[in-house]
Parts: sequence; structure tokens; C-alpha cells
Amino acid sequence: MAFGERAADHILKLREGDGRYAPVEFTAAPAPGVWRPTPPDHQPYLDTWLGRLRPMTLTSPDQFRPGPPPALSSARYAQDVNELKAMGARTGSGRTARQTETARFFGGNLLVQFQTGFRDYADRHRLGIAETARLFAAANASATDAVIASWDAKFHYAFWRPVTAIRMADTDDNPATEADPKWLPLAPETPPHPDYISGHATVASAVLRAVTGVLGTSHLDLHVSSEATGTTRHYKHADEFNKDMIDARVWVGVHTRTADVVGCRTGNRIGSWVLSHHFQPLDRADTSPASQPSQVSQPAPPKCPS
Repeated sequence: MAFGERAADHILKLREGDGRYAPVEFTAAPAPGVWRPTPPDHQPYLDTWLGRLRPMTLTSPDQFRPGPPPALSSARYAQDVNELKAMGARTGSGRTARQTETARFFGGNLLVQFQTGFRDYADRHRLGIAETARLFAAANASATDAVIASWDAKFHYAFWRPVTAIRMADTDDNPATEADPKWLPLAPETPPHPDYISGHATVASAVLRAVTGVLGTSHLDLHVSSEATGTTRHYKHADEFNKDMIDARVWVGVHTRTADVVGCRTGNRIGSWVLSHHFQPLDRADTSPASQPSQVSQPAPPKCPS
């Protein structure tokens, strides 16, 4: 307990002046492709300061900032919008019952889902206190930096959400899209911040990349529960989780597929950075107190579906 208190005090000192809750104003003027508050509640941009927060492990919030989203006039953009219009709609969508359940499964707090799943994993696999602490430290440091990195991209690109894009498709100068002024997503409301990149997809990918590296196996064996659906899913591999996450954010109608896929790829880069700079794998054959990190085989990074 005393060690834990000293560690907590150390972290609190490290985080002093990190930019938490600092005033950051969103000033982008409304225009085609630019984010604006979304129906039905039209909430203002949430937690703009997150994109300027000093990261836990990265050198800066924009260290892994991806390139821009597809141009409004591009075929890829039209493909994203038309998929959302058909598969993410609240009514009249082409979703199956299983796809709708997947969409809603990730509708709650992802970090709570991970914490619960990792506690269960540590218990079932009989991890020791040090192994468990390391697992949670790697997962949560990666999650924190993934949130910061995704909010940096959101603030930088300020790309409009699907509900706006579909309702205002007559302003995007793309002949392959058609406006539906009454379209609503399956989600009760769209989260109040820009589309690109997806925070859920970025966090999930970063956490799973770090966790599989720390555990030294691509066999995830993770039980994940959802308060939104009251169901539990078992994921054998991180690739399966990433795929469901990307599909879910499209099918619930709040993210373009591009925002999810690019978020997943960005998360992989963040998780790899966290592993290589702060959580080098330990050789489990040497458990002495003086043991040092050594080169052991690492599982391949989880894949991000295109």
C-alpha cells in the first residue's frame, strides 16, 4: 500500500500543468465538411482540451497524427456516406439483428469494458500482482494517449459527423451522394465532437496492441461485457475485436468507416510506441528481482480491416 501511494504521488507530480481542463476554443466556421453541433441535442464540442493535453508516453499529441480525411468530392467519401446512410440509420436500415446488436454492444463506456475484461483475464490466468499491475499500466497508458491523439486529429481536421454529412449531402459537391434532411443514426445521439478519427477505434487498437505485447501472445482470450446490450462476448484474438469495433461505429451511425480504419491504424502505432519505449517484454524464465528486459518474441500487431 505504501508503495502504491508513493507511485500515485509521483504520477500526480508528473501531471502537474499538463493542460487538463485548459480553455481551448473551437473557432472553425461552418462550411461543407466542417463539424458543427449535431441533432437532436446540438451539444457544443466536448472537452476540446483533450487534443492539447500532454501525453503519458508520446512526445506530443500530434506525434501520430494521420493524413486528412477523404475529400468531399472523392469516391471514397461517397462510399463512406452511402454505407452509413444504408447501414447506420435508425429506421429502414439494411442491418441484420446481429449487426444491430454489435452496433449497440460498444455503445457504452469502452474503458469500463476493458477494465472489467482485464480483471477477469488476470483472475482466470492467475496473473501475479506485478504482472497484473503491468497489464493495467500498459493498457491505460495506451488508452490515455490514444484519446489524446484522436482528439488532436478531431480538433485539427474538424470533419463533420455522418448525420450532418447525410442531411447536407446537397452541399458536398459530390454527385454520388444524395441528401436526406430527416436522417438519424441508430445511436440516440451523436457524440459531440468531430468524426475523424474515431476515438473508440483508436483506443481499442492501442490498448489491444499494448496488451498482446505485454502478454506476449496474440491469443487474447478476453471476455467483454456490455451494459448497453446486457450481453458478453468472448474474443480469441485482437483482430476480431478491432473488426467488430469498426463495424459497430459504422452500424450505429456515428462514424465513417474511414474514420474507424484510420483510427485503428493510429492506435496500433501508439500501442507499439508504448511497448517499445516503456513496456519492453520481460523474459519470464528469469523472475529474479535483478532481471532486466530482454529480447523475446513478440506477437504480430493486430490487424485493422480496410
